[in-house]
Amino acid sequence: MARIVAIVNPAAGRAPGEKLRARAAEELKRLFPEIAFLTTAEPGHAIELAREASDAELVIAVGGDGTVREVASGLVSATGPLDSLNPRPLPVLAVVPVGSGNDFLKTLGIPADVVSACRIAKEGKARPVDMMRVEMMGEAGMRQLCFINAAGFGFDASVAGAARRYKFLRGLPLYLFAVLDAIRSYECPVARIKAQDFAREQSVLLIAAANGRFYGGGMKVAPEALPDDGLIEVCIGDGMGRLSIMRKLPRFVAGTHVTLKEVTMLRTPELELEFRQPVPVQLDGDLLEPQPFSRFRLTALPRAINIRVA
Repeated sequence: MARIVAIVNPAAGRAPGEKLRARAAEELKRLFPEIAFLTTAEPGHAIELAREASDAELVIAVGGDGTVREVASGLVSATGPLDSLNPRPLPVLAVVPVGSGNDFLKTLGIPADVVSACRIAKEGKARPVDMMRVEMMGEAGMRQLCFINAAGFGFDASVAGAARRYKFLRGLPLYLFAVLDAIRSYECPVARIKAQDFAREQSVLLIAAANGRFYGGGMKVAPEALPDDGLIEVCIGDGMGRLSIMRKLPRFVAGTHVTLKEVTMLRTPELELEFRQPVPVQLDGDLLEPQPFSRFRLTALPRAINIRVA
């Protein structure tokens, strides 16, 4: 395997993504003359490619938050079990954002401009950050995945599904259009929530489990989240009607929703969720399909990977 490897998602970034990927490739070739480019063929392929590239000096994810999640998951799993107590060398990851939201990079301070991000891949310093493991259980059995920015259970996952219909939008405008779409048919599920000394069963609009501060193209879902504190920042939105959702949406965009009486914020190393029936789930903006699971256990993996930052 080459010393420097770029894993490129050709589907990232929707309509504008092609030009961004071409500009990123041009700059990366200039900065790393010996770079090898690997292109993903389908969802989940970046995990496999990252495992194969885990002996490289530097792996660069060229895509959005979903691509970063897959590449990071592949690198970490290639070095041993996804266990926070497992000692191992930390892989080094750089990110060039060409996705629709690029939310995790906002928390890390990596610029959205692809040329500037390429330069950070070359000259930046390594920062250890956490990852999150989610174990999913249902009648179909158990599945384990990781995410690096935020997972959503409920309405925001329905929004992620609706967003796929808008091919020419990116960032926050995409999310807002998708909200208007998803709100038409969404029904709030009942969830049993357990985290350390917190336990509650209630109707929920959404449950967001965050490592970064932003999701949905810039919504400040977890404004106090730290990506290297070994904790999951949890936002629980109580079940509410469509009109109430629309009235409170600007608060979620601005990050001031944390003071609403309908919102509970938790900070915990582990989180357990149980729904009466399967609910939509998104991991770093990617909708989980198929989704036969109704019980979830989330665990923070402290400082699981190094990411190059400015």
